Amino acid sequence: MKKWKTRMLLPLLALMLIAAGCQSVFGFDVTKALLGDLEVKSSESSLTMSLKAVPAPGISEEDQQIVDLINSLSLTIGHLKQQENGNLSASGQVGYKGANIPFSLFMDDKAIVFTAEGAKQPFVYPIADYSQAAGVEGLTPEQGKEISKLLTTFIVKNLPNPSSLSVANVSESVYGENLSLTKVHAEVTGEQLPGLAKSFLKSVSKDTEGFTALLSGLYDYLYPLLERTGNGSVDLDEFGLGKVPMNDKEGVVTVAHDAAKLAIDTLLLQYDSTLASLYEEAPELKTVLSANTKLGVDLFVDSGFHIRKQNIALNIALPTSESLPLQSVSLQATTQVWNVNGPVTADAIDAHGAIDLSQTSLTPGQMLRSFEPNSAVYGILKNDFGITARSVVIAPDDDIYYPIVIQGTTYVPLRYIAEDLDAALAWNAVDRSISVTDDVYGDKVVFKIGSDQALVNGMALKLPRPVFVDEYGSAYVPLRFIAQALHAEVSTDEDGYLYIDRP
Repeated sequence: MKKWKTRMLLPLLALMLIAAGCQSVFGFDVTKALLGDLEVKSSESSLTMSLKAVPAPGISEEDQQIVDLINSLSLTIGHLKQQENGNLSASGQVGYKGANIPFSLFMDDKAIVFTAEGAKQPFVYPIADYSQAAGVEGLTPEQGKEISKLLTTFIVKNLPNPSSLSVANVSESVYGENLSLTKVHAEVTGEQLPGLAKSFLKSVSKDTEGFTALLSGLYDYLYPLLERTGNGSVDLDEFGLGKVPMNDKEGVVTVAHDAAKLAIDTLLLQYDSTLASLYEEAPELKTVLSANTKLGVDLFVDSGFHIRKQNIALNIALPTSESLPLQSVSLQATTQVWNVNGPVTADAIDAHGAIDLSQTSLTPGQMLRSFEPNSAVYGILKNDFGITARSVVIAPDDDIYYPIVIQGTTYVPLRYIAEDLDAALAWNAVDRSISVTDDVYGDKVVFKIGSDQALVNGMALKLPRPVFVDEYGSAYVPLRFIAQALHAEVSTDEDGYLYIDRP
C-alpha cells in the first residue's frame, strides 16, 4: 500500500486523547507537530512495549500463572524502516515466558511477508490496495492523508486541555544522538475522561465554522469517489435527511452539519443522566473511570515539528471479580524516530516458497511442521497454546456418533472420530480401503471394509472384528484402536460417557 502510514498509532492516539485541544501550549503549537508528523515520508524508528498485570489479593495458583504470562509479554522492534514509496520493514523480537523470539516483517503494496526464528519458510498474506484497506473505493493514499489532516485539525481544536500539561526545552538522546527538543508532557485520569468528553462535545456543538469546514473538506474528497462509483446522483433521502441532491455541496454540508449538531445537542442534554445510569447498571465502571486509571504521554518534538520520541504509560484500574482477578493492567511503550525524510530502503524478505495464508487454512499439524521442532515457537504452539489438543465427548445415546458396543468393544464411525482429531481420510474404491493420515505426527492407518486387520505405518495389526458398514453407509471401527493410533486416549465414566483426549 503506497505510503501506508504506520507511525506508531497507539502513542499517537493516546496523545490525541489527552493533548489534543492544546494547539497552543505556552507558545508551542501541538497541532503543527501532529500535522508535521503526517508529512513524514520516510524514516527509521524503534519501539519497545511491555505489559504488567497486578493480581488481586488471594489469587489462585492457576490465575497467578495467567498473571505471570501477561507480565512476560513484551515487544521490541529494534529497527523499523519506512521507505518513501510506502514499503516498510521491521525486525525485532517478541518476549514470552522468558523466551525472546526474533522476527522480521516486510510490507509493500502487494503483500505482507513475515518470518520468525525457527520457521522453515516465510509466511505471506496478500493485501488489498489502499482504497480497499481504507474501506472507501477509489481513495488514494494522498487523499487519505489529507482527510487525516482535516480530522486531526478539527479534533485538536475542540478537545480541551488536560489539567496536567507542561512544555519544556530539553536535551534528549534519540538513537544515540543528543538532540535539542521540545518536550510536551500530559496526563489524564479515568475520572477526568467523562468531563473531557463532555467538554469536547460542547466545543464541537459551538464550532459551527470548524465543523462546517471539516464537512466541506470531506465532501471535496469523497463526492468525486461517489461519482466514480455511480452514486453521485443519489440524495440525502437515502440517509433520512431529505431530498437534497448529493451534487449540491452547500446543501449537503448544511444538512449534515445541522443533523450532526442536533444529535450532539441531544446527547449533551442527556449526558449526565446517561452517565449516571451507566454507573448504576455497571458499577464496575467507577473503578475503571477512577483516579487510579491514568494515561501519561511524553512527546519530544524537533524544530521541524517532527515527533522524534514518545513515551506512553497507561494504567487501567480493574474491578476485582472471580472472572477477572486483577487489580490493574498497565502498558509501557517508547518509540524513537530518526533519519526523518532521509534516504531509507526497507529490507525485503524473499517470499519464495512462502506459505500463503490467504489461500491456506493451516491445520495444527501443518502449523507445527512449519517450524523446527526444537524452536521456541514450536514449543509455544504445542505446549503453551495447545494447538494440537483435542477433546471429544460421546454420550451413550449420542445422535451423531451412534456408538455401537459389541462384546465389550465400542465401535464408532471412522469419519467422525478421524475428523474430530484432525486426521485426513482417503477412500480407495478398488480395494474398499480407507486411509487415515494423522495431522500432527503423519502416522498412517489403513482399514479395509470387511477385514479384521489394519495397517499402522505399514504394520499389520488385528482388530477385534472386521470393519463393518451400517445401514447409513458409515464405516465403523474400534474406538480405542483408532484413538490410540491418532495419539489420543479413551476413558469412560459410570454413566457410560466416553472421553477422547489428545494432548
